Amino acid sequence: MRAAVYFKHGKPEDVLQAVEVEDPKRPEHNEVLIRVLLRPVHHGDLLGVSGRYQPGAVVPKEGVRVGFEGYGIVEEAGDGVDLKPGTRVAFFPGKGAWSEKAIVSAEYVTEIPDDVSDEAAAQLHVNPLTAALLLRAVETSGAKPGRDVLVLTAAGSAVARLLIGLLLDRGFDVVGVVRREAGVNELNVVFPDLPVVSTDKPGWQENVISAADGHPIGVVLDPVGGETASAAAGLLAQGGSLVSYGDLSGQPISVSALYFSTRDIRISGVTVGRWASLPVKIRKADLKLAIELAAGKPELFPVERTFDLADVGKAAALVEMPGKTGTVLLSSY
Repeated sequence: MRAAVYFKHGKPEDVLQAVEVEDPKRPEHNEVLIRVLLRPVHHGDLLGVSGRYQPGAVVPKEGVRVGFEGYGIVEEAGDGVDLKPGTRVAFFPGKGAWSEKAIVSAEYVTEIPDDVSDEAAAQLHVNPLTAALLLRAVETSGAKPGRDVLVLTAAGSAVARLLIGLLLDRGFDVVGVVRREAGVNELNVVFPDLPVVSTDKPGWQENVISAADGHPIGVVLDPVGGETASAAAGLLAQGGSLVSYGDLSGQPISVSALYFSTRDIRISGVTVGRWASLPVKIRKADLKLAIELAAGKPELFPVERTFDLADVGKAAALVEMPGKTGTVLLSSY
């Protein structure tokens, strides 16, 4: 079978390649063998390929198979698993998702209803579950609908669009921040009444304050870091929270120490990498929410482009380019 592998850290489009590897063995107890058909290419996946999670780590001679999320068909279920061959499923986390076959713990396999498309199923876990984690972070911050304004940077991203929908449904006032003027119009197609500000114009912070219309900015949710997160943190009201969930810029967040001592600003972080360790009850509720979104709001699961697995380098290059309005998928139908 084919699998996306890298043999050294580097620029993902240069070091990722699809190679022939041995098929996985039969699934053991509580495992599922899945023929993977579609998988999303996440920026977080590419951070691992470039070596940013563990700088200086040695890549094994046999290389590293990439990917943790995917969609496909059950080929075989191990003992104790109530899934029949041919069942449509999505999974996360599951190692080697960018392979044509993967063995995944049944605990992390989700059966897909008929009213959820293949493309939405491929995106069922990482982005919606990150949105669910961020929603809980908002609730933990103490922000209240009708009182506090929430600011989302990289508001045109897949995660942000899902989160915006969830926040608006719960009565929160939201301001989106994007990095180019064209992104304003693209986001307003999905959310016509959403105030959206572009950072490509001077004084964008004042535009965010204006959009807040006198209400305190209680939470900034940011996957960018660098100058954008640093500037957005300065907009927070007394006791406000900056919630970081990514590092798109690759640059550190820099804030004045006085933000903490005089304004009680708080910084916390969210990562879907910790989702699998949450209590089963919470994970089930998150998956229920994800399936409801995929079935009821398919417009929040757009696809930018689908590449064959052989073109994994091209797919990685597109993910790194600005201006996308959907998720990049890898196919092996």
